[in-house]
Amino acid sequence: MLAMSDGLRSMEHRRVNTGGDASPSVPRQSSLRRLPRVSRATRGGVCGSLLLVACALLLSASPACLAQDAKAPAATTAGAPAEKQRTTNAFAGRIEYAEFTSASLGRNVRYAVSLPPSYDKKSSQRYPLVIFLHGLNNDERDWESRCIETKLEALRASSKVGEFIVAIPYGANSFYLNARDGTRYEDAIVKDFLPFVDKTYRTLAAPRSRLIEGISMGGYGALLIAFKHPELFAGVAAHSAALFDELPQPPKSPEDRGGKYRYDLATKLFGTPPDPAFFQANNPLHLARTNAPAIKRLKIYFDIGESDRYGFERGNAQLSAVLKEGGVAHEYTLAPGAHGWSFLSDRSEPAFTFVWNTVR
Repeated sequence: MLAMSDGLRSMEHRRVNTGGDASPSVPRQSSLRRLPRVSRATRGGVCGSLLLVACALLLSASPACLAQDAKAPAATTAGAPAEKQRTTNAFAGRIEYAEFTSASLGRNVRYAVSLPPSYDKKSSQRYPLVIFLHGLNNDERDWESRCIETKLEALRASSKVGEFIVAIPYGANSFYLNARDGTRYEDAIVKDFLPFVDKTYRTLAAPRSRLIEGISMGGYGALLIAFKHPELFAGVAAHSAALFDELPQPPKSPEDRGGKYRYDLATKLFGTPPDPAFFQANNPLHLARTNAPAIKRLKIYFDIGESDRYGFERGNAQLSAVLKEGGVAHEYTLAPGAHGWSFLSDRSEPAFTFVWNTVR
């Protein structure tokens, strides 16, 4: 078990959420209802990551990106085109915030989509697709507010990557799996969101031009979904992936609020009490062993910071060893840096170069 600071212990029992839980109370007016934009300059964000056996984290407000919107526009009406980004950067596209209907979850779910610069100019052109999964206590807006969109624009400007669509669904704190309590986020991504994006936007809609990517909890989810459904993707990329091989135990005392938080989350995901077999069936480390022949078709990239504050480098190194043992080619990097969005920001060039070379 990894230690957790007193400050994090005092915060982790709170239910912190940047955009509210995707619940049945979300209006069902349209499967493509446009939501209000929030400027990069004014929006704060909460970035979290989970070591299920260790901790949950609330970070400080998100940084202002280099290219900032002038002000936050008002909400658009249902079904109306989303407002384009206010920018003169020729390499910047636009971001839409909307909802899709998930039959698997029985409700509408928010998402963001980053459309490349030529999307509105070349109305017949189709583009590769990247499904990006956010981390714990994050939401679909962190892609923009954490300046990853700005990093992508800079890489386009330097001709290091080309144009592709990035679609980011809101995943709550689900780890993107079909949980034991019946909440089906894996199905929501694979059966609902992916077909919706291919139908709604001009994607190439073929596995060879599609990749799934994620950060922290989303790194876990990206590896989980890619290893379970390798026929749907050309590759997978994960950053600071929350990989672990132990289930939390019940707290030893009522004062152990951190232990209670971890155990309660584990029971939601893996059963009450947490079922080791069900956990392993939804663990990328286990799937890397059992599904090695099938995942050999994927291009695989994952990186982790040497100073990852949760110790996820151990699980990532273990994944690399398991893949190597199974004869599965992959690119694994232990790099200088910490955990989460700042790490991805620092690693944006090799990360998105891999993405582009996989889907181009």
